Amino acid sequence: MDEGYNGRSDEGNENGGMILKSAQVSAQEINSKELSQINKLTLEPLKTEDIFIFKVAMCDNEIDREYEVFSLKSLQSLQKLFIGKTMIKDHRRTADNQVARIYATELVQDGSKTTKTGELYTQLVARCYMLNNEANKNLIAEIKAGIKKEVSVGCSVNKAVCSICGTDNKKDYCRHYWGKSYDGSTCYFSLEDPKDAYELSFVAVPAQAKAGTVKKYGFKNKELDIQKEKDIKQKENEESMLKDKLKALDSFLVLNKNRVEE
Repeated sequence: MDEGYNGRSDEGNENGGMILKSAQVSAQEINSKELSQINKLTLEPLKTEDIFIFKVAMCDNEIDREYEVFSLKSLQSLQKLFIGKTMIKDHRRTADNQVARIYATELVQDGSKTTKTGELYTQLVARCYMLNNEANKNLIAEIKAGIKKEVSVGCSVNKAVCSICGTDNKKDYCRHYWGKSYDGSTCYFSLEDPKDAYELSFVAVPAQAKAGTVKKYGFKNKELDIQKEKDIKQKENEESMLKDKLKALDSFLVLNKNRVEE
């Protein structure tokens, strides 16, 4: 599902589109606190030997390579929304495809690092559990071996705010485009007011090969995105025509000046 995405899409869900962001997995040791948190989600108490747990660094508040960013406030909301959500494979949402569940989340901050937006660098980390049984034996082995470590998370937001003009591109569109410079400022979109977290998924190829992201804002925004591209092309054509007119005017003035001097 991650392959082939390169911008906004009309594919999504009944809630108006999904954002996909890659993450990575690492194994974790089980203690009594972890077991207690897990058993809050189960119908019958599980024992240490019944489960395998791992940690996922899901997302952070730094501007990514797609020039989009979750604010610290957005991460705080996502921290709550992701608790209890399922983990699947390849974003295929079927009951039989569920392999794990998120039982806890935390925000991990680096006091020595500041983001490009001026916030303290913060990472949203999830802890997940899965059954340590024969059915999951191979998957657990692959996680431990570092083979299965690429992960993508799915969520949705209510706002995608342009850093240049403040327009919420979930409701309207502006003439500014990701990564382009306007009067010395690079445009990026702030993903704000998360409304839901859907799932965490193992993927063969993450949405971004080098920690970039693929975002999906929803059907209406695809139309707005197409319109935005048309507007940008029109603006570029208008600027090109204006330059041609100015050149022609310069030539006209020089020609007339020469005639006067003669």
